[in-house]
Amino acid sequence: MKRFRLVFRIFYIIIAIAIGYVSIDILLNTEEYLSKVKLSSYIKFPKYIMAAFLMLSSMMILEFIIDQFSIKREKGKINRLENEILGLKAKLYDKSQRKLPEKSESEINDSVKGDNEEKEN
Repeated sequence: MKRFRLVFRIFYIIIAIAIGYVSIDILLNTEEYLSKVKLSSYIKFPKYIMAAFLMLSSMMILEFIIDQFSIKREKGKINRLENEILGLKAKLYDKSQRKLPEKSESEINDSVKGDNEEKEN
């Protein structure tokens, strides 16, 4: 899925740049393009279509950039939350270690003696 997404995004950006370039070129050189078209006397060249294509390609590029920023921001949030979870786990572990009752040396010796007596019986 990641490979498809990468290929699609590259294709998407190439198409947006191509549409933008062709639209600007046609808008700047309208007369040259009209002289190449055989039916130029019958068809009025629609400049608004090229302007629409230019606006569309600009919106495509803007959408891609905003999408990348939002992805980066969300990844940052995820990393921050994971670090917070690790910190809370460490605090929980520390609290659980402090609550365990520590045996004194006399209690340990008594339990060892009791174990030895059971083994002898």
